[in-house]
Amino acid sequence: MRAYKFSINTITCLLCLTVAPGLLAAPNTFVQRHTFSVMDVQGGKDNATYAEDQSIICGMADSMYSVCPDGATQQVTDNEGITLYPIESNFGYVVSDFVGAAPRTFDEDYAEGFAGNITDDTYGDGVAIANVETNFFKTRDGYGTWCSGVGGSSVKCSSEHYVVMEHVLSCNVSVPYSTTEIQRDLLDPATGQIVDNCVNNKLSDVLKIVRNFEVTEEVLTSMVPGEQMDANESTVQHDIAVGKDYSITLKDDGKPLYRWGNLIKRPNDVRLYAKMALPQLWKDNPEIGYPVSSATLTITHSITNNPNDQIRPEDMENEAATGRLPSYLAIGSNWQSVRDCYEGDGDFIPAGTLYKNASFGQSDAFSSDLISGMTNAWYTSIDRDPFEAVESVVGPRWRLKANKYGQDVPSLEIANASSECTTPPFDKDDQKYSTGDYTTTTIDLLDFKGASPLSTSRGWVDASQNSINLGADGSPDATNGVSINGLPLTPDFDLAVYVKGDKKAVKIFNAELVINWDDLQ
Repeated sequence: MRAYKFSINTITCLLCLTVAPGLLAAPNTFVQRHTFSVMDVQGGKDNATYAEDQSIICGMADSMYSVCPDGATQQVTDNEGITLYPIESNFGYVVSDFVGAAPRTFDEDYAEGFAGNITDDTYGDGVAIANVETNFFKTRDGYGTWCSGVGGSSVKCSSEHYVVMEHVLSCNVSVPYSTTEIQRDLLDPATGQIVDNCVNNKLSDVLKIVRNFEVTEEVLTSMVPGEQMDANESTVQHDIAVGKDYSITLKDDGKPLYRWGNLIKRPNDVRLYAKMALPQLWKDNPEIGYPVSSATLTITHSITNNPNDQIRPEDMENEAATGRLPSYLAIGSNWQSVRDCYEGDGDFIPAGTLYKNASFGQSDAFSSDLISGMTNAWYTSIDRDPFEAVESVVGPRWRLKANKYGQDVPSLEIANASSECTTPPFDKDDQKYSTGDYTTTTIDLLDFKGASPLSTSRGWVDASQNSINLGADGSPDATNGVSINGLPLTPDFDLAVYVKGDKKAVKIFNAELVINWDDLQ
């Protein structure tokens, strides 16, 4: 049995409270702290922050426009009395129905978000960030990533996992939940008579490439970016393959994104950049790889309503940091659940349910779930917490702590311990995290699948030694400069925080970096 020891990773470093930032607190321990403010707000991929370019925010006393231009968005005061000032950036999008989205330009409308400095008696200084309403554009049915409802409501209609999409769109099961399961019958509700079987309800998996709005006769056979399609989140003109039941686009990392909606959302990010000093010895000797034994980053902030607010050290994403996943028993190549639980849509999954049914793995499939034989139950069981660390196994997601599960359980609030694995949805008293409460999120910077690029000092001080990150040209071995997302890459520690879709202001106070390393000299 695979045994997990569960604990919430809320590391408190007493050492950090008594040692001045940037000093060696003990042999081979380095501590650095950054307090966030409006000075950290980025304006775009030219990597400038408000500290360097006072045109990024209007309405503040030191802004280029101390009074926001006529016709532009004006400063606001939220219901907590926080004054928020408008942001001008090109991290957002302009959209056109049935066509796509294009990056914003610097047009001085100051309509890309809000920021304002804050002070708290307990947590000190920080910054409040609020997003503007998320832009969206309509698409033909099946091309989108969200399903639009009457009255403006919408629900997520996309997944990286075929089995999750299939569970929504069909009663057929490509990867069964047991080794003896057969496809269920469909019954006439009036008579109870069998009228069909789910085996006859398979999705149509023939997808054809769209080029210049036209569906060609070219069948999608490759997930390798550049062979048939490039990565695409912003257009339905091209780089999308469509079929009778769903469509596919490629994500930046080459994964397929299965889509079956009629709406695509393109949020306007507000991005913060913090530069935190690293040991001078590392920077003086960039060719020496000083071993790093542990490295954590702790951010103090308010719990968000959006599980996609990203923490990006050196502008890196990290899919291996998952938080606590469902516990299971490994029996041969299969994984079996060890407790009764529920899927996010309320379906009961008893102990013994197969999370992995390896005999149904398809080596030539597009997505990892079908290749490995993972069931929908694995991805949608609420026996998980993406923000909870599993000691010595895996750390939390590299996200600001939110109140929702996210990913394939996108809109359900995370249950507290007493309500875990009970029937969703959950009342407020059953929820583990409350939006707006102050918290800390601690991520493990060495928590990677395989060797971490930060396992030695070289990956910290020299971008060309960090193959996970990409330079502005998309190269994984680019030298220090600017990342593909517009983040400066310097010999110091470069941290980005992306805030997406939070109309209620998120408060971010500080970040604390703690590194333990070995001096080879």
